Order: sequence, then structure tokens, then C-alpha cells
Amino acid sequence: MPNTVKEAATIRTTAAPPNAPRPQSAPPPAPPVSAPPDRRLRLPPGGVRASALAWQLGAACAGILLGAGRVYGGAAPFGLALVIGCGPGYLLSAALGAIAGVLAFQPLGQALPLAAAIGIVLAVRKLAPGRFRLAAAAGGMALPGAQLLAELPTGIVPADLIAALCGAVLAVGFGRAIHTLPSDKPRGICLWLAMGVACLERLTLPVFAPGLALFAFAGLCTAFAASLEQSAVLAVALAAAFTAASPDLCFGALAVALGTLGASCLFPGERWRCAGVFAAGCCLGALAAPSLDAALTLGSAAVCGLAVYLLVPPRSLQSFFPQPAPPASAQSLSGAARRLSTIADTLSDIASTVNAVCERQFPPKGETFDFVVEYTARRVCQDCARRERCWIKGYSCAMDGMYQFKPILEQTGVADLEHMPGQLSVCEHPSDLCDALNHGYRLWRSRRQTRARANVLRNALTEQYGAIASALAQLSARLGQAGLPDPRRESRVSQLFVSIGLEPLECSVTTDVAGRISANVTVARTAFTPEELRALTAEVSRLCRRDLALPEVAHCRTVTMLSFGERPLFSARFGMASRPAEEISGDACDQFCDTCGRAQMLLCDGMGTGRPAAVDGQMAARLTGQLLRAGFAAESAARLVNVALGLKNGEQESGATLDLLTVDLFTGRAGLFKAGAAPSFLVREGEPRMMEGASLPMGILDSVVGRSSTFTLEADDLVVLVSDGVLCDGTDWILQQLQLSARLGHSPAQTAAALADSAVRRAGSRRDDITVAAVRLERP
Repeated sequence: MPNTVKEAATIRTTAAPPNAPRPQSAPPPAPPVSAPPDRRLRLPPGGVRASALAWQLGAACAGILLGAGRVYGGAAPFGLALVIGCGPGYLLSAALGAIAGVLAFQPLGQALPLAAAIGIVLAVRKLAPGRFRLAAAAGGMALPGAQLLAELPTGIVPADLIAALCGAVLAVGFGRAIHTLPSDKPRGICLWLAMGVACLERLTLPVFAPGLALFAFAGLCTAFAASLEQSAVLAVALAAAFTAASPDLCFGALAVALGTLGASCLFPGERWRCAGVFAAGCCLGALAAPSLDAALTLGSAAVCGLAVYLLVPPRSLQSFFPQPAPPASAQSLSGAARRLSTIADTLSDIASTVNAVCERQFPPKGETFDFVVEYTARRVCQDCARRERCWIKGYSCAMDGMYQFKPILEQTGVADLEHMPGQLSVCEHPSDLCDALNHGYRLWRSRRQTRARANVLRNALTEQYGAIASALAQLSARLGQAGLPDPRRESRVSQLFVSIGLEPLECSVTTDVAGRISANVTVARTAFTPEELRALTAEVSRLCRRDLALPEVAHCRTVTMLSFGERPLFSARFGMASRPAEEISGDACDQFCDTCGRAQMLLCDGMGTGRPAAVDGQMAARLTGQLLRAGFAAESAARLVNVALGLKNGEQESGATLDLLTVDLFTGRAGLFKAGAAPSFLVREGEPRMMEGASLPMGILDSVVGRSSTFTLEADDLVVLVSDGVLCDGTDWILQQLQLSARLGHSPAQTAAALADSAVRRAGSRRDDITVAAVRLERP
């Protein structure tokens, strides 16, 4: 009505002349008073009478049910809580229902004070609408006051007065929750289910507990459609509510909670398997029943809840507890992962298309010896008087004669008069013919070389496209599995840096799919001593409640970035020994642990000795190490390095071998990639064994022909990589030397040095570049 008056006044004001007097009989409309927002139990759109009556009836029934409920100790707070916190549109119906439920189901000595308190709260809310604190205070004081007045004539009973005080406190708390939590959200649904489960205890029969049946149905709904966190919260809340209302059936609440958590952990989203796991959990809980009647009560309630769960359509189950939206950072990472995956597919398609088009164009125009014949015929025979006789009547003879020059040109590169075949003896311009042949042959060779270079560049380009596409696909998969942010830990870590005077420019703490925590903090450029880093790591570990390793510190212009990660299960201890055959070694080795908790050890051997081999070996090792640190996998890194070596070497036959070991320090899972490398060795419990795989070096072919193998390492296992110079006298002595070093307890550095020195003595004058790299897994 206020809105209608306001609209009418606006229309009259607009239609009247500017100077027209305002009618005295029409008072100015009062500003509309906006009712407090009602976040619960809203009327359906349209305000249909039948629907409105149904909602009012539902509010009255809810009042009756909540007014009848009580918890262990005699407190009955739910009816008063409903009147304190319900929406104003349903206040009267809820209050009348609560009074009816209190008078019908509660003892008379407790029912009268409760009814009086409900009436006082109803009056306060009607007289002061929208003032929740005033209504809560009135309810909190009215219940113990009414109980005290009721007991004055007959004497005060301390137990009843304490129960009234507890009931008042619980009523205010539940009323606040009803007022705050929206009923269409998971938190509000959990609150109403908890109160409903507790109040339905008053309707428990000898062999059936309706509150337990409601608990079972709600638990199955969350196990099927909600997240594990929502299932756990609901199971704990409903189990606590049912136990507080009916302590004798606490085993049943624990059984249903066990079945809910088991179904949510093992088979979320799978309807029938959730039902099976839930039934198994209830059967385990029935073993704790104190009597057969109690077990039957649990069984009947579980069967009832399970039956309703199976009868309700899956879409309806999902509507009760919708999955929460992922955080904004997770959404952005997922979007970036999808874009990277699209780019990877596009690059792969480009490479395939370029290769397919080039193959269909083969053989290209002008790349056969016919080009030389046609060129000579145009230059010499175009204006010759014998052209018709030679190229029309004697075409076969002329072509045979021209092709007689092909092997001569391929061997010497020059055609002279003395090489003139008999088929061309009738030629009137033999000198011009030889000059044209020589020039045409040089042009033909130039075109073939250009075509070969183009093929090399095209193969390099498409191989680069394929390698980058593979690397982007791997990065996309890694981003898709990126961890979710942890705001609480982020706040703690940020406050730590603020307290030491380094306000972070950026701070993030994430948990990946494996449950590992990583923290990244960016501060103004600062130099940290080792002692400061150790103290900082200890504090961050305490705040994150995880054992973190020392951070990786990176300085970039004006900022310093610290990356903390969980301490792996293993630590890597490296060792390396190199004995060059000349001043410069053609072997190159790199050993490091990356930020993902992986130990990387690679050995590259340039083909040959001296400076040329050193260039290839160092280039291959440096590029491979950079690509591995950037997150590339072994195969993708090898493909890119192969392209670089192929372009560098051109038509020269040179390249480099690659021996790459990658070890996950969290699990001990290892991968060994070989491209033309010498055999490797694994020493476990003092017994060495050889690992090898046939392959070709990098830079020889257009694509890498490598060999990958995977295995699992344990604590104290030793892996040794060697260059081909160590194999001068076979492999038997290497196994014996490794066994001796294991018995003597040598470190990886001592083992590598002993093996390299023995190889030098055995090689003698046949000495090649000798390099030995070793790594051992140890418990930190």
C-alpha cells in the first residue's frame, strides 16, 4: 500500500501545473517503511492464497515439532529459539505452534514458563519489529524469570532453575543461528536438520526412531551430492544433536555417521555404491548395540532412510547440497590449463599439417636430371636448324645421349668435349652444349641443396612445434592439478613477515592434489643469511603445521621470492668425477634438485674428443638442465635439444648422448632416459646390477630415438651414470668396483672418483673422456 500511495502522489505532482496549489485535503504521503529483510521461509512469488496458507501451516507444524523437542538434562530451547529467530511473516504461526507443542509434550511445570517466555518474545517482536537483539534479550531473561516465578509458591528447585537457564542460553544461540543462516544454503540446511533430528526423538517408537531415519537420509544425500567437508560437518552435527536428545541411542548416531563418512570418502557421487558402504557402516555400528531391540531400532531407521534415498531422483538429491564453486584462483588456473591445452593441440596440428603438405608435394618440380636436359635444350637447341631432327624425330636418341652425361657430372662436376657420347655426335655446337650442361648441372645441384636445407629447417620447425606442444600439454595437466589456496595459513604466514618488518608484496599457501603444502612469499629485495633462513623456515613450518624444507630464494630486480615446500621423504647426495683425455673434456654433467621435490642428474657425452666434442656436450647439458628446471619432461627436453644440435651441426656427423635420471624424492619413483648413452648401474644392498637400453645419440636424426625406463628406489640405493670412456675394458670390472665400494661404505663422491681412476689405469693409450656421476638416496 505505501508504494501505491507514493506512485499516485508522483502521478498527481507530475500532472499538475508548476504553480498550482497543493490540495489541503490530501496530506503528504508518508515515506514507506521497509520491513527487515526476510532471508528465510519466504512466500512463493505471486502470493497465491493456497501457497501462503500452506507455508503458514508449515511454520505452525515446525513450531509444534520444535516446541516438543528437548535435550539431555531437561532443557527445551528449540521452540523459543524458533520464535526468536524466524522471519516476521511467519512469527504468529510459529509462536502458536511452539506454544501448542510446549503445552502438549513438555511437563506442566516446565511448559508454563516456556509458553510465557514465547508469549513475551512474540509481544516484543510485534512491538519492536526488526530488533533482533531486543527479542533475544527478552527471551533469555523471560524463561528463567518465568521459571522462578512459577516455583516461588511451592519452593525453588535448583535443578529446574538451572535447566531453565541452560534452555535460555541455548534458545538465544539457536535463535541467532536461525536468524543468520539462510535456510536454502548448506549451513542453514544443516542447522534445521540438526534441530529436526533432535526434536523427532520425542516420537521414537520401541523399534523405530524417526530422528535416526532423517539422519540416515540426510547423510546419504551429502555422501552422494555434497563435498567431503560438507558430509563430515553434517555427520558430526547430526550425531551430536541426536546423541544430546537420546543418549541411549548414541551408538546408532555413531553408526550412521560412520556410514556417511565411509560413503563420502570411498564413492562420492555413485548412488548404489554409496548405499552399499552406508549399509556396511550401519552393520558395524549395530555390533555396539546394547540389546536386540536397540539393534532393531537402528536397522529399521537405516532401512527407512536408505529406501527414501533410493526412491528420490538423483537430481533432487543434488539440489539439497549443491557442490561449492571453486575459488577464483582455482578457476583461473583451470582456465589457464584449458588455454594451454588448446594451444598445445593447435601447435601439434600445425606440425602435422606442414609435414602432410610437404609429403604430398614430393617430388618437387625441378629436382630431377630432366631439369638439366630442359635447361640445355632451351639454351643451345632452341634456335638450332637441327632442332626438329634431334628433338622430334630423334628424341629417344637425344635423351639417351644427354643422360650419358649424368654419371660424369656427378663424379667430376664438369662435362668436356671428350665426354661427348655417340648419340650426340651430330651436334653442330658441342662446346656450347657442354657449357650449358655444366651451368645447368650447377643450378640443379644448387636447387637440390636448397631443397635439402629447406627440408632440414622444416623438420626442425615441426619437431620444435611438436616438442613445445608436448611440453605445454604437460604444463596444462600440472596446472589442472594445481593446489587450492589456504586462506588461514596465508594469513598466518603474512603476519609472520609483517612482524619481522618485511611486509609481503604477495603471499600464497596452497595444497596440491597429493596433500602437500607449498608457500610462496614475495618481499622487497633482501639478503638472508643461512641462520635467518633456518629460523624463518622453522616459524613457517610451525604456522603451517608441516615440516618444510629450506626455501628456494630468487632475487629479481627489486624483489626477493621465497618458495617453501614440504621436506621430502628422501634427500639426494650427489658425487661426480671427471678425467678428460685432453685439456677440454667432451663430457658434461649436471646434478641438482628442482623446486618440485625431484633430484635430476644428467650426463652428456659429445661425440669425439677435444673442443668440438666439448661444444656439443656442454651445449646439450646446459640446454637440457635449463629445460628441466623450467618444468619440461625428459622426452620433451631431449626433442628440443636434438633440434638445436641438428641445426648447429648442419651436414656434419656430430651429436651428443644424453643420460638423464629423474627421482621423485617424495616417493622414490625414478625414471631413466637414454639417448645413445652408455649403460648405467644400480647398487642396492651392496649388490650392483646393470641397466641399459639401445638408442641413438641426439643430433643425428630428425627425431630422438631414446629409451625410457621406470623403477623405484629405496633408502641407501645408489645409481651411477658413466660415459663411454669408462667402458674401455668392459663392464665386469665396473660391477666388481661398485661392489667393493659398497662394502667399504664409500660416499657417492668417493665411489665416482674410485671408478674414474680405475678406468684411467685400464684405458692406457686408448684413453677417452671419462666421467662418472653418482647419486644416493638417504633419509634426512
